[in-house]
Amino acid sequence: MRIAMVCHGNICRSPMAETVARTLIERAGLSDEVVVESFGTSGYNAGEGADPRAEAALRRAGWPARSHRSRRLGAAELAGCDLILCADRDNLAQVRRVLGAEASAQRVRLLRAYDAEALAGDDEIPDPWYGGARDFDSALEMIERACRGLVDELVGARR
Repeated sequence: MRIAMVCHGNICRSPMAETVARTLIERAGLSDEVVVESFGTSGYNAGEGADPRAEAALRRAGWPARSHRSRRLGAAELAGCDLILCADRDNLAQVRRVLGAEASAQRVRLLRAYDAEALAGDDEIPDPWYGGARDFDSALEMIERACRGLVDELVGARR
C-alpha cells in the first residue's frame, strides 16, 4: 500500500505527517507493506527541506529526525497511491482536480478523517506556517491523533 500525505508547500504539515505515520507504521511492523511519502500542492518550495519549526516540533515530541526534500504533486506522483490524505479542504480540492474521476472518497480524504477527536466542520489541520512554535505543536498533535487512527485501521485490516 502506498500513502501520500499532502499539504500546501510540503514543508510543514505533510512532512510532519509523513514522519509520524512512517514511525508508527514501523512500530506496528507494517513497513514491508505500507510506504508513506508526502507532497505539496504548490511547487514554490520544491527541493527545500522541511521548515525548521516543523522539525523542532517533531523533536520536542520525540519523533525521529528524517531528511526531507519538498516535492510538488502531480498526476504521475499520485497514480500509484492507494490513499491520499490531505491537511485541509484546499489541498483536497486541488488533489481532486489533479485526479479527476479517479478521486474517489475512499482514496482521497482529509487526514483528520482518522482523528476520533475531529468534529464536523473542524476536521482540517490549520497551516502553522504563519504562526509560532505553539501553532506547530498544535498541528502536530492533530497529526499524531490522525496517524494513530490510520495505523490502528491498517493493523485492524491486516487481521
